[in-house]
Amino acid sequence: MVAASLALARRAVTLPRGATLALGRRQTHYPVKRLEGVDLTHYVERRIRTSPFRLNLIAGLVRRMWVPEALTQLKYLNKRFAPTVATAIQKAANRAGMQHEVVPEELEIERCFVTPAPMLKSVKFHAKGRMGIRKRRSGHLSITLAKIDFPRRIADAENARHRAKWERRHQLARNTRLRILGEWADKRMFPPKPPKGDASSG
Repeated sequence: MVAASLALARRAVTLPRGATLALGRRQTHYPVKRLEGVDLTHYVERRIRTSPFRLNLIAGLVRRMWVPEALTQLKYLNKRFAPTVATAIQKAANRAGMQHEVVPEELEIERCFVTPAPMLKSVKFHAKGRMGIRKRRSGHLSITLAKIDFPRRIADAENARHRAKWERRHQLARNTRLRILGEWADKRMFPPKPPKGDASSG
């Protein structure tokens, strides 16, 4: 029975593309969803000196959130490493601004998960001359930001309240972009619509 189980464990496992397999520990992330035509920005904060399980609780809170809303939630979250996650999100937003010319109000957190990092082991002294191993865990925080398609979110809103919320966010993103990047960048993202008379005259 044991030999058969070991033979099955050694056998190669074939998984579909994008799937993950968790063996012996909790799965802390989900498969990658390929997004066509969306600007993605990746950032990894390495070797955060805390348990990956505890850090993943904070990552799960801000996952799929609008970036300003995530920063506000982390500001009032009673967790020790909430400022660390907020700093990582801000760094990712700055990188997105340099790579794709966007402001934080135009971004949402597409992926946010934690993977285990190499742990530090030291001697732990017990009573009566015995010793054990002290494990100091750490984790890597991976963040992926995606640019929001505001017209699609407004069109796909479930009710009037959600539609009004995305319209307010769209207007805030446009005002922030105009203030930071200038009028040229605003016209590049939101080109003016041609007058109705031009189509009939042509």
